[in-house]
Amino acid sequence: MNSQATSELASFRKYLDQRISDGESELKPKVVLRDWRETQDSVQGIRRGLADADAGRVRPADDLLDELRARLTRR
Repeated sequence: MNSQATSELASFRKYLDQRISDGESELKPKVVLRDWRETQDSVQGIRRGLADADAGRVRPADDLLDELRARLTRR
């Protein structure tokens, strides 16, 4: 098994162990797997956003909000 697959399995196991230790008694495999994948997707999105910010690929929120307001008022 490659190291990425091993890492993913370890991450999933840790996630599942935490859910069990939190007292969730009726865990359904499909639901837990879906929740874990969504969590992983969120973490990756945050990491991409932080990398963009570190690289200067950002714009001020006020500029974006002004642009959205302008678009909405044109309708």
